[in-house]
Amino acid sequence: MRVALVAPLVTAIAQPYLGGAQALLADLAQGLIQRGHTVTLFARDDSFVPGIAIEPVNVPDNVLPADFSQPLQERDADPAFFAQANLFLELFLELRQRSAEFDLIHIHAFDWPAFACSNLIYDIPVIHTLHLPAVTPEINEALRVMHRQGHPQTLVTVSYSCAETYASYTPIDHVIYNGLDLDAIPFNPKTPVEAPLLFAGRIAPEKGVEAAIDIADKAGYRLLIAGGIYDRHYFEQRIVPKLRRAGGRATYLGQLERLALWKVMGQSLGLLFPIEWDEPFGLTAVEAMATGTPVIAFRRGAAQEIIRHGETGFLVEEGETAHAAALVDDLYDIPRAHCRAHVEAHFSLRQMLDTYEQVYYSVTT
Repeated sequence: MRVALVAPLVTAIAQPYLGGAQALLADLAQGLIQRGHTVTLFARDDSFVPGIAIEPVNVPDNVLPADFSQPLQERDADPAFFAQANLFLELFLELRQRSAEFDLIHIHAFDWPAFACSNLIYDIPVIHTLHLPAVTPEINEALRVMHRQGHPQTLVTVSYSCAETYASYTPIDHVIYNGLDLDAIPFNPKTPVEAPLLFAGRIAPEKGVEAAIDIADKAGYRLLIAGGIYDRHYFEQRIVPKLRRAGGRATYLGQLERLALWKVMGQSLGLLFPIEWDEPFGLTAVEAMATGTPVIAFRRGAAQEIIRHGETGFLVEEGETAHAAALVDDLYDIPRAHCRAHVEAHFSLRQMLDTYEQVYYSVTT
């Protein structure tokens, strides 16, 4: 099949990836190519995915990632909003003119214009994968309008809990878990001596990095922190002071490329995943388990879909940092092979590609 993939335009699709959606999109593109499909990725102009044809979109510097730290937060219709809206308008008008080149368009951008402007396409099927929960009122309302008007587009999301957040706005057609290329992720069967704990994810309030620092401190373990600084003000005002107080007990590693991150994961006692929002999936938790490392997570969003309590980690109620800290020593009792087997059974790239191919064929026949 000839597939046009439309990326989020707020960041490049290139290593080190800003988040799970960007990593997933790169893996999907490469996996489809390996299965004999033709893929064209429409992405920000500094994107790079080995082996993938990229049609670059020149994005102004003022178009930045949105803040998802607060639930149901409306975005300002400022010059950056209109700049991005016009980029999507032009992109989808171009794709409409070039519809004979593709069998379907698969959109991964989570922006109001990506939903509204994609309705300009009517000659070929359009699929949206929603990588975020229903946190943006204008997008929720756009989806409600599209549903009310009987739109033909296919909506996919990455977990059942994420799908549930859209229940009052629109039905979700398919839930497809994100998948990992397990041949690329090394498995570490043993916990290294004096292994640290790890937090991995973008540095933003909703990801729970402050709680991770508190949990490690209460448990008396070193903590490594890996991730890009998504919210610079938050990092400088909230995280840097905590790192200074922790001294050598907490270390910020910066943003790591995937192979480096997986190595650090495999050498960690456990991943701390104290999310403070309804996490739509949680790719870093799955990556950690793929290396053999169990996860301690707050029970929010999709955490209970991807982590088996007592088997691949532990789930505690949101904010219960003392409870999470008390469970750290129990991570030694989690068989690391069980973590890897869990990912192999439920979150492989092969399974994800199989399911997306089924959806592709269903909408084109």
